[in-house]
Amino acid sequence: MKFGDKNRFSIELNIDENHGGAWLFGRFCYWIAGEMVGEFEMGTSLRDVLFQMKYIVNPQVDRFCCGLFEVSKEKAFEVISEALDENNDEIYEYVSRDFTVANFDICIPVDIFNNWKIFLIDGYDSSRVLYSKMESMKIKELLFNSGEFNEVVKNAYLYLNSLYESEIRI
Repeated sequence: MKFGDKNRFSIELNIDENHGGAWLFGRFCYWIAGEMVGEFEMGTSLRDVLFQMKYIVNPQVDRFCCGLFEVSKEKAFEVISEALDENNDEIYEYVSRDFTVANFDICIPVDIFNNWKIFLIDGYDSSRVLYSKMESMKIKELLFNSGEFNEVVKNAYLYLNSLYESEIRI
């Protein structure tokens, strides 16, 4: 099952034939600008993906930061990454101290994404995704239409949730 446009942003997921009931064993990845992000063939528990996605799909999550939206992809990536790793507080030159920096992190914390860092920054009219496989540290980016990411993630989340709900009712 695919949600979104693979050449822009999409989520691909497949549930295994022997999916372990509510564990929902299967495969999951993002597609960003036609590139697979995540280890789709490795497989994972889609239940775990679902539980972690709730933090990303939440419509109340604030990712707006005009300052980070306008700097180079390398600078924005470095500032967010170092803030999340608690190595530097330069992030507070761009956001207030009560801002939740983890909101920028759209990398679902499951094994298939262990080698990736993926951040989303909202601007006034569009959003910017920055991503890199950790061993390469070549930072890539894609501009999204406002709401494009949220719509794809919401649809995938609702689908996964319906699969999970049908399994726990059995």
